[in-house]
Amino acid sequence: MTLDKKQCDCGSNEKLNPIEETGCSCDSSAKPNSTGKAECGCIVDKSSKEGMQRGRLQVVSTPHIYRERRPVKGEVVTVIDVTFESSGIDLVNAWSRAVPRGEVHEIMVWSPLEEGDDAAAVAFIEITQGGNIVNGDEVRLDGEVVGKLAGFDYNHMPNHMNIVVEMKSLDLPLKLGSVFEFVPNPMLAHDEEKCC
Repeated sequence: MTLDKKQCDCGSNEKLNPIEETGCSCDSSAKPNSTGKAECGCIVDKSSKEGMQRGRLQVVSTPHIYRERRPVKGEVVTVIDVTFESSGIDLVNAWSRAVPRGEVHEIMVWSPLEEGDDAAAVAFIEITQGGNIVNGDEVRLDGEVVGKLAGFDYNHMPNHMNIVVEMKSLDLPLKLGSVFEFVPNPMLAHDEEKCC
């Protein structure tokens, strides 16, 4: 997939993935308003778009903009048994994705604590309760907490999106019909002072 360049009114050039919903970012000379945007509408504060290096993956930080969200659920329709190095995962520069009911996506897990093959493709899930999933969400399997949402990989688009979950180990007991649930992390609660 090719990346398009978008010219900001403030003069910033930035490569944009056409699937992403984020805009371009201004340089530090642009003056932000109370919402963190310059007069041209570009995002000035890059802190929400920048990530933290954990293991081999660049995890995108999540801003405190979500007031309330319901959990998203997905049923395992295919069990996969493949391990690989996380260098094969390419997280997109996005902190959230909308996942409509009925879509099928792949679950990949990775552990910064593992050496060698530190990632695995474990399942395809069909979204049974759609919504918005956000980096840092608690991930549960059949009601048990197994990790947290690390981000999204588009290597297999347009067929499906890879949803990447950070875990302490790659062991994950699942079967057909198991249910993944993405539960909003209370630490990502809406911050009245930082939002519009």
